[in-house]
Formats: sequence, C-alpha cells, structure tokens
Amino acid sequence: MPIAPDPPEDGEALRRLREQLRRESNDGLTLVKELMENPICALGIDETVPCVTVLWKRYATSTQVRFIYENILHLLQSRQLKGVLGDNTALPTIHAEDQRWISENWFPRAQAAGLKAGASKRPRSYLGKLAVDAVQTGAPASLELRSFDELEDARDWLRSILAC
Repeated sequence: MPIAPDPPEDGEALRRLREQLRRESNDGLTLVKELMENPICALGIDETVPCVTVLWKRYATSTQVRFIYENILHLLQSRQLKGVLGDNTALPTIHAEDQRWISENWFPRAQAAGLKAGASKRPRSYLGKLAVDAVQTGAPASLELRSFDELEDARDWLRSILAC
C-alpha cells in the first residue's frame, strides 16, 4: 500500500506552479492541498519496490503535469529513491510541449537526483499510448523505461531492475 509523501519545500519553480494552480481551477487547488488524493492523480511511495508511485486519474493541464513531475522529483530526492511506478490506465494524453519538457528538462534533473528506472501500466487511450511512447523515446538512453499491460508486471520488473 502506498504511503503519503512529505510535502516538498518551496523552490522557485514549485512556488510559481503552486500559484498558477491556485488560479487555474478548483482541481488545481485540490492538487496543491492534497497530492495523495485529488481528482487528477495520486502520488505515493511503494516501500515494497521501493519507488515513487503515480496513479493518473484523468486529463492534466500543463501546469498540473509540471507540478506533479516536480513533486515526483522532490520525492526521488528526499527519499533517495531510484524508480517511478506509474499507473497510466486513465491518462488520456500528455501535450507535445509537456512531452518535450519531461524529456529535455525533467529527465536530466531526475537522473541527477538518482532516477534509474521507470515502469508503467499502459494507458487505455490511443493518444495516451502515443504520448507515453514519445516520452519514453525522448528519455536518455541510460534510463531504463518500460510499459506493461498489467501494473503488477510493471512493479515486478521495476523491483528486479532496482535490486541490481
């Protein structure tokens, strides 16, 4: 069972994203207040792997995507974790600009924080599958990423990769 993450300390980028989310919508405000359980996603820690977990529940705006990824980065750093496990079943898409941001901006910082591997359950939607494939294709070659049809297969693979 995932455990609740600690809230990150405010860096300038995270502070700006929080302010944007507060103005954006009620869902954005809920995301700022409760990372563990909100209408967009749920972040946590799976101690059995160990890794950061993210369960996507629905569409996320660019600001929401970046806020979530900044919090994943915080969890990687603060808990000294090496992996991310995603349940992308309900992820409808990630905009092309955010795909590039993840590939070019976030991945290098996450690797510097210790990220070694990521595993996920494939999205149901066609556009979601294309988006995840594009993000994985844009990842550094030294980062191990795989998608699976079943979340347990993703968890098992990630556990085996991180145990090495």
